[in-house]
Amino acid sequence: MQSGRCNRVMNNGAGAPPSEAVVVLRSVRSAGHGILDFECVSANAHAERWLGREERSLVRQRLLEEAPWVGECGLFASCVRVAVRREPEVVRVSRQSSVGTVWMLARVSPWEDGVVVFLEDLTERMASEEALRRDHDLLHAVIESATDAIYVKDLDARYVLINPATARAFNRAPQDILGRTDLELLGDTAAPAVTNDREVIESGVTATYEDADGGPGSDQIWQTTKGVLRRGDGTVYGLFGISRDVTARRRQEHERDEEARFQERFIGVLGHDLGNPLAAVRLSAAALLAQPTLTPEVRRVAQRIDGSAERMARLVKQLLDFTRARMAGGIPLRPREVCMASVCRRIISELEPAHPEQRVDLEVDGECRGVWDEERLGQVLSNLVGNALQHSPRGTSVRVRLAANDPLFQRVEVHNLGPPIPDSLRPRLFAPFHRAAPDPGGPRPHRHGLGLGLYIVSQIVTAHGGWVDVASSLDAGTCFAVTLPRIAQASEESPPPRWA
Repeated sequence: MQSGRCNRVMNNGAGAPPSEAVVVLRSVRSAGHGILDFECVSANAHAERWLGREERSLVRQRLLEEAPWVGECGLFASCVRVAVRREPEVVRVSRQSSVGTVWMLARVSPWEDGVVVFLEDLTERMASEEALRRDHDLLHAVIESATDAIYVKDLDARYVLINPATARAFNRAPQDILGRTDLELLGDTAAPAVTNDREVIESGVTATYEDADGGPGSDQIWQTTKGVLRRGDGTVYGLFGISRDVTARRRQEHERDEEARFQERFIGVLGHDLGNPLAAVRLSAAALLAQPTLTPEVRRVAQRIDGSAERMARLVKQLLDFTRARMAGGIPLRPREVCMASVCRRIISELEPAHPEQRVDLEVDGECRGVWDEERLGQVLSNLVGNALQHSPRGTSVRVRLAANDPLFQRVEVHNLGPPIPDSLRPRLFAPFHRAAPDPGGPRPHRHGLGLGLYIVSQIVTAHGGWVDVASSLDAGTCFAVTLPRIAQASEESPPPRWA
């Protein structure tokens, strides 16, 4: 009769999860009817493995003898209470094994003069919960330590979670902020923040704002990222915000912009005011050189004055072009029909006498006429060909090629066999007031400029609606390629200089 009842218990336990152990225990009592131990009546395979020994079956064995750890972890005491009180219990117990701590959930139910114990392995779940707890603690520590204000609002715009940085932004205690809205805390100045919150919640899209009133607190400029919080089914239940105080950064940016504008204005005024004195110097030098009675020594001095004034005039012109490019919306153009080959020949003839050990080869492929600003194109070619001659080894040639395969565009290539442009220089190649250091062992530059040449090249080409490509390597040398539309479009912007 008892065997039948035991089978029914085991059959009822057959529906348990595959990893659950089921064992039926009969009380072993003393003469005074106190429970000394439990004898195993039946056990499934998991119970045999967890509670028994490998060399013999758990059935008919004493529980404390087979598994002494049940007395240490509280499972035996739970079995005694259930057997006496006849009320089920659920306890979480652990034991040490060769692989570490094993956690189990024990559900103990009364059975005749004993109990039925269901044991479920919780080790993996406990490990996951512990990892989750560590992650939660870590995230909480990061949020609490963050200098950015981090907060959560419910759908009624009430603050439900804030970190210390948020409390400092409001200059209030956390308990004075939680449960209240921005309107309650800041009054009418909170309108932009309320509008931003509404936009994010309605769109469901994370957005970033930067303004004086979009974050917590007041009297600061905030860069704030806001997004919605969703439940597992996708419904929105709140809004999070991360606000960074960028007041100091914006103030520094404003001061730098003001300083840069002042410097540019100063450069423009200086360049303009130097023009007239330089013109007077050059006219005086020209008048002296026109005198047939000058001695050779005086003529050399006058030529030196004229050459220096001419160089200063070029520098002043670059300063004025820089000022126009930065402050007047770009370099102005006076386009008319131009033959690019004629401009190239003129510039080459002007530059070759200063480089007697090098030559410039001009190749013309197809029609090279268009509507451009001839004077500005001369500046572009003078800078590019002059740089190519300066960086070319002695005895080599610079190649200038005009290609007109596309009827809508004109391409001008200036190539030299000098050392490649260093990688560190390439990002700033077209930046103003930047000059490259001379190459070790290479030719020394004939003259030092302001570092505005390539910047003005890029600005003139951009004003024409074109762009500049640059390719440089040890084997192939360096090639600057200018592409211009046949008809200048000074009002359109073009792509910045790029590397091939």
